[in-house]
Amino acid sequence: MRTAQAGAIVVILLLSLIPQTVSSEGNEAELILQGESEESGPFWILFTCKLESCPGMELSIISDGESFYYSDTHHVEWSGIVKNSVEWELMGSNSLGPEDFIISSISNDNEGVIEEEDLPDIIPSPGQNSDWPFIDYSSNCQLNRCDETNWEGDRLTFTGSLQNSSDEDAILVLGDFGDVVEISKINSRNLVDLEVWYRGEEKTLVRSISSSNFEGLLLDYPQDSQLWIRIVHSSLGELSPYQFDIVRFDGDREGPDGHELPNPWIYGYQLHANSTNDNVFRGHISTGDVEGDSILVSSGSKILIRLECEFTGGVSLDIVIHEIGNMTRKILENLDGCPEDLQTPESTIGVEFTMRSEVLSEWRIEINSHTNGDGSLNGDAPDFLWTETGPSEFWTNLRPGPGSVSGSLGLGDSVDIHPLEINDENGSLIMIRSEIDSPVTYQIQELKQDGWQILNYTNGAMISLPKGNHAIRVEGLSPIIGDVNYEFTILYLGENIPDEGEFRDMSHLFTNFYVLIGFLMILPLLVVLWWNRSAITQRDGAMKVNQKHEIERLIRLREKLTKSMIEDIVDPREIENALGKLGETPWEGVLEEWGSPGLRHMTDQIEICAWRPMDGSFLIIGIRTFEKKWTLAALNLNSPEGSNVEINGINPSYVYEGRDIFLDSLEPHSKKFLRISIGGNPSSIELEISGLVSGEPLAAVPREALSWEK
Repeated sequence: MRTAQAGAIVVILLLSLIPQTVSSEGNEAELILQGESEESGPFWILFTCKLESCPGMELSIISDGESFYYSDTHHVEWSGIVKNSVEWELMGSNSLGPEDFIISSISNDNEGVIEEEDLPDIIPSPGQNSDWPFIDYSSNCQLNRCDETNWEGDRLTFTGSLQNSSDEDAILVLGDFGDVVEISKINSRNLVDLEVWYRGEEKTLVRSISSSNFEGLLLDYPQDSQLWIRIVHSSLGELSPYQFDIVRFDGDREGPDGHELPNPWIYGYQLHANSTNDNVFRGHISTGDVEGDSILVSSGSKILIRLECEFTGGVSLDIVIHEIGNMTRKILENLDGCPEDLQTPESTIGVEFTMRSEVLSEWRIEINSHTNGDGSLNGDAPDFLWTETGPSEFWTNLRPGPGSVSGSLGLGDSVDIHPLEINDENGSLIMIRSEIDSPVTYQIQELKQDGWQILNYTNGAMISLPKGNHAIRVEGLSPIIGDVNYEFTILYLGENIPDEGEFRDMSHLFTNFYVLIGFLMILPLLVVLWWNRSAITQRDGAMKVNQKHEIERLIRLREKLTKSMIEDIVDPREIENALGKLGETPWEGVLEEWGSPGLRHMTDQIEICAWRPMDGSFLIIGIRTFEKKWTLAALNLNSPEGSNVEINGINPSYVYEGRDIFLDSLEPHSKKFLRISIGGNPSSIELEISGLVSGEPLAAVPREALSWEK
């Protein structure tokens, strides 16, 4: 409902305002303003001249067919009770215009409530029972259910009149203990006093306020009593129409689903999901509400929030962070106002504001986010896979198809994990296409659905994923020295439909053909071997001698490098000398004698191998380059499951920070071996070598991880 204010009648009546010139005998006067109202009830209109004098000012009124005329050079007014309609005209000198007058008025708004019959003069005595006139209007705009305009207009306007000096009006306001009543905008022809009364086992005058200095009133609804409003004359005792606005805030309907707003938050969802004005929240704390109020607003990880708060009556504020896994953490408490900015910690999914007050209070909190999120999330994407319970409802799933996904990485934020949902019954074929040139790697991870272990992954290449939840891991290439933006599209290549056709083995029909072709292919080799049979025999003996020597040399090097497994003190120079000699050994010989590496990866520009001798706490890593030189090379160790990987030492000595080892330059056709001591509790270890090749960033990322179970 809308308020009929002092100036509201002007807006209504000016709709029919038609200025014109009217000639009277002997004088020229201009029609300045005119209007009409067809609403019954008390009516008052006053025109006050802004100038020193307004010559020819005259007000004519026609009310229910009866005419009235008033003239003055300073102000003219009329008041009365309208049954059907009222029309009015303001005349004046042709030198005057509408802007030269101040208009004050009272009229009934058809959406308000009027005094249809004379109200009681006094508050009824306790024990008296009757059908007293009452006001019953509660707000529809609590919490965040209205925008600013609707909130300001969420009031009921009551229009009444005091007929004479002996007339006084008392009216009951319905409500319950815990409700808050607000009265505002008293407007009257003459000065009146507004009295607040409690009527229970006895009646008590709570306070009396004059309309001359009224600035609004906030009231507790009393316990075991009624709230009454009484309007009395404070000046002249003639007919005096009056209006006031009133609204009741129901304490049992303040919450988001029409129930009480608790402290702490108990609802199974967060705000910002089903509101029309989701960043502004309002409420009241009555003196009977000892627990206070709270709101839980959805948020994101590592984002900047701008806060604007208004508290009246002395509110004590706590700010509580809600994290993934139903964890809560109080970060600020006993505040008398909001901080201007709030930086949310890692893993944040919501921010709760809890408020308490020992007196009647009104609160308003406005929340604005100043950070864009990763993908469809509100904030930073998590740096690790979800727990055994699976991705929470606040972890928004991506799906294959059109539309790109964007995000950012930066210092202290080198990994983003995006959940990926596959809906095809037989699984889907997908791949990742990078939309911008960015120094990041993309990894599609197939997850086990009951424990979320990583079963398979690709570096963005095509993969078949079964129905369920999986993950996309985005990681920045080391070193990250600033903000890094990325954007990618999940390409949907179709459902992975199995081919159920029947096949027959027809290979027996080609046996003779295979034998003939095989003989023809090896015949030239047999001829060459026959011609060089003597040279091969002699060289074979020499190679056996050299191979025996090389094998013994590799065995000694392996013993030196694994010496720390049984000895407490190892000479670093001895280890570095062994690693240097290992780098002088033919690559194939190392692979043959040391056995199959636990991890091996080869590209056009580099080959990486890693061994874990005797399941020890260190790695032997071999790196071989090919045609081109690597500059600003760095080796990164991490765990695909987010567990901690620590580097406790490196031989030979290189600069390292966290999980990054800075190798500087790798010459073409060179070999380098490292011995790295590993700490922490990783279940598996991934390796990544990055750097510049021909001035372009390049990274080598093995598809598999090295198992590190102790």
